[in-house]
Amino acid sequence: MLLSIVLSCAICSFGQQKEEINLLQADSTWGKEMIQMPFWFAPEINYNGHEDIRFAKGWEKIDSTGFWTYAFAWDINLKTKPTAPFFEEKLKLYFDGLMKVVNEDTLFTIPKTKASFIEITQKKGMTTYTGTVETYDAFITKKMITLNVTIESYYRRKTKTYIPLFRCSPKDFEHEAWEMLNQVKLRSKY
Repeated sequence: MLLSIVLSCAICSFGQQKEEINLLQADSTWGKEMIQMPFWFAPEINYNGHEDIRFAKGWEKIDSTGFWTYAFAWDINLKTKPTAPFFEEKLKLYFDGLMKVVNEDTLFTIPKTKASFIEITQKKGMTTYTGTVETYDAFITKKMITLNVTIESYYRRKTKTYIPLFRCSPKDFEHEAWEMLNQVKLRSKY
């Protein structure tokens, strides 16, 4: 997978610890990546910790239900409750940085990512957001792509930090891809 190659140098430092730091649980058909933070491709997201990513089967195949369908969570030193503008800013930096390092056409200027979120619900210990990210797909199509996104921000009392869980897909929220995505959960110990 192209993403594995691009991000491999960021993953190396985890070595044998991978299983101990898994945030997410998903069935065995999902691909898995771990990235140390701060990100080498987006150092402006200046938090220490790691990102746990799960890719749906067929993530890189345009005609697949799983195309660009994935989930990721950040276990970082985020002490302040995140807001919709926080997620908009961080995901713009994240995708702009990632697409810049993946882009192979050095003469092409990648369009800036746009992100928009609204808060949907607040329950004890969790806030939910929904919205979109419009970014350049430097991996597969070499075109702009709009991802539908949900974010669940969990408060972890033990460390007094927040763990955001992002679910993304270009498919509409009613599409079967979201049934798969919603099966990806934070492990119960988090």
